[in-house]
Amino acid sequence: MGKKKDAATLAQREREEWQLGQDWARWLMAGNAPQPLTLYGIVLEQGEVAYLQAPAHYARLYGGSGQYTQSGGIFFGRPGMVLGLMAANAALNAGRKAAARRDMQLLWRDLQEVPTIATNYRLMCHLPARGWLSFYYTAVQEFYPDPANWTITFGFQNAEPLRLGGLSTPTLSVLTAWTVLGAERWKSEPGIAPLIQAATAQQVGPGQQQGQLEGQQRNLPRIPGQD
Repeated sequence: MGKKKDAATLAQREREEWQLGQDWARWLMAGNAPQPLTLYGIVLEQGEVAYLQAPAHYARLYGGSGQYTQSGGIFFGRPGMVLGLMAANAALNAGRKAAARRDMQLLWRDLQEVPTIATNYRLMCHLPARGWLSFYYTAVQEFYPDPANWTITFGFQNAEPLRLGGLSTPTLSVLTAWTVLGAERWKSEPGIAPLIQAATAQQVGPGQQQGQLEGQQRNLPRIPGQD
């Protein structure tokens, strides 16, 4: 029963976050801007305002150095024992070399859930070992929002690609499309088409008014199995 309840709770949260992404899309399509989010303790740049604060699943794409320590030495003893030690040492070095080659492959690394802030200038991710890292929109060369799979991928001029994921992905996809691509082009981004289409299809009923969409500050649960 516990697993079924957890799955039902997660499904409900996903529906709510998907709906929130549609709300953001509808608000921005109407020509509005997000209301600035008040932050405490974070010093922003002149003219910079925060729009969103939420945890996100962080990952970077890069290969390892390929370096390894080679075992060696001079062996003494009976010929059979020396040959055995030499063979074991050669096998050890071969294993280390193979592991180093595997480490050189491009992989998503540094996987962790981190506090994330989206402003009008950049994305900010707080890593426990490194503090706040900034990813400026002006440095983005590739942009692949994929809210249907709860991920967004960014490629940069002089930095390893960044992947963000989690329940805030629908909102973050719409917001970063608006900030990265600009007010004129963001609506044509294919990755957020499902959100745009759903937002366009929904009509505000008679006597209803859409409230101002404010910057969101939330503590979202981690999606089980998401990396």
